[in-house]
Amino acid sequence: MVVLVTGGTGYLGSQLIRVLPKIAAFKGETIRVLDNEFRERYVSLWDLPKGVRYEFLEGDIRQEDSVKHALADVEVVFSLSDITNAPVSFERKELTWDTNHKGVLHLFDRAVRAGVRKFVYTSTCSVYGPTSGVVTEDAECKPASPYGESKLAAEREMRTRAADLGLDWTALRLGTVFGWTIGMRFDTIINRFTYLAAQGRPLTVYDTAWKEKRPYVSVTDAMQAYRIAATHPKAKGQVFNAVHENANMETIIGAIKQVYPHVQVTTTATPSLNQLSYEVDGSRFRGLGFRPKVGIAEGVRKLADKFHCIEPVPIPAPTLEA
Repeated sequence: MVVLVTGGTGYLGSQLIRVLPKIAAFKGETIRVLDNEFRERYVSLWDLPKGVRYEFLEGDIRQEDSVKHALADVEVVFSLSDITNAPVSFERKELTWDTNHKGVLHLFDRAVRAGVRKFVYTSTCSVYGPTSGVVTEDAECKPASPYGESKLAAEREMRTRAADLGLDWTALRLGTVFGWTIGMRFDTIINRFTYLAAQGRPLTVYDTAWKEKRPYVSVTDAMQAYRIAATHPKAKGQVFNAVHENANMETIIGAIKQVYPHVQVTTTATPSLNQLSYEVDGSRFRGLGFRPKVGIAEGVRKLADKFHCIEPVPIPAPTLEA
């Protein structure tokens, strides 16, 4: 068997390609990585587990030749090759839609033609938009960013096509992911604030964010979610919320202060076009055995441990000249 991971050197992909060989269903199989290195995370290919056959193709899911070569002899596809970051997607709307919708559907259609047995799609809880109360997978979706819109459109089209074709397809609507991987990203709030606190730099919180809640899930638990989505027979044709907890900034700042008690926190007016509150129910996926274990407090501690050799250097306040 060949298992394809698109976006395999990214934040989640870099961890998934290390976890897959430990999953019974994929032991001894070839792990193939397709990535266009948009963020140049070549470091993700270093120090891969020994005794595993890895193949790497630097290519793009929007390109016919890349996808054709990547899908040769593939039985299982993990799709993680999207343009992320909801706020920034307003600035690169065309690229976001071209990759997250057109590109993913191109990959999906070619996977069907190639006879792929299983397709696991990485969706997002950003498809919901602002919610009133805690919502399930059946709730009406009103995404508030080009990122969420493009992901929802791709998810819906694939689900319909998969049902028509009888393809074993599953989508995971991940909460905001936090925690360490070799392909780190620091544009999500928990990772970013932990990084700043480790340097002794102040944290700035938007005034509306203190009480607004969003769903979160650790990298560790996201890997568990991929395993279940790929191997559980009842996952076929389903969409699942993969979340651990819905939390606001009070929870996140509290977790960071447990490690960095002297961190300074200031509040400012909200400028973000994507600042909204939504809470998500994850009970459907838990019914398949999903048991998230790493909460925000533990995730912050583990990430902070990566910075344990950093000695914060206070930045002096600017002086005013007469």
